[in-house]
Parts: sequence; structure tokens; C-alpha cells
Amino acid sequence: MDDRMSHPAYVASCRARAAEIAAAILAGDMPLLDGCHLLDQLGADVGVPDNDPDFRAFSLIQSETEALPLSQARDLWAPDALTKLEPEIQSATTWAQPIALPACKSVVARFGV
Repeated sequence: MDDRMSHPAYVASCRARAAEIAAAILAGDMPLLDGCHLLDQLGADVGVPDNDPDFRAFSLIQSETEALPLSQARDLWAPDALTKLEPEIQSATTWAQPIALPACKSVVARFGV
């Protein structure tokens, strides 16, 4: 018996994960920039065109913030370096919010259960 997931099932699972991440961002349960980076990574697997406006938004945010220490990468940085970068991270988050939040709402509406 073949236990591999079909492509439609894989796309559906990626869409569900995208909706879960977007909902967590909206609820404040996941840092906005971290979530946008995860959503950008899922963009190729959710079965939408390359020019999808929601996933283009996440791609833009990822591109503009890729040099910042986010998520687990923070564990690899010296505490004093993180302290110095915190204003930049906060500024990037403030910049990204009006781009990310509507895109997150759209992803939840499109792919949420």
C-alpha cells in the first residue's frame, strides 16, 4: 500500500498550515515577522499563482527583513547584539503590520476551516 500523500492533499495541508500561521499572527500568538517568513516559505506550496497579492506581501516582508535575527536564529546571537537590534526589529514590525495584517486576514478567509 502506498502511504504517500497525494498532491491535492499536500496542497490542502499547506493551505491549512498557512491559515493556522496567519490566524496566530492575527491573534498575537506568533511574532508578525516570524510568521511572515514562514508564510513566504509556504507560498510555493499553497497552489496559488506567483503573483498572488497575499503571498507577494509576505515575500516583500521577508525580503526586507531577512537580515534580522528572528525566531530560532535569535538563540544564536549574542544578547548585547539582540538588544542593539531590537529597535530595528520593532521598526520593521511596525512597517510590516499594514502590509501583513490584511494579507493574513485574506489567507484565513481563503484557507481557514
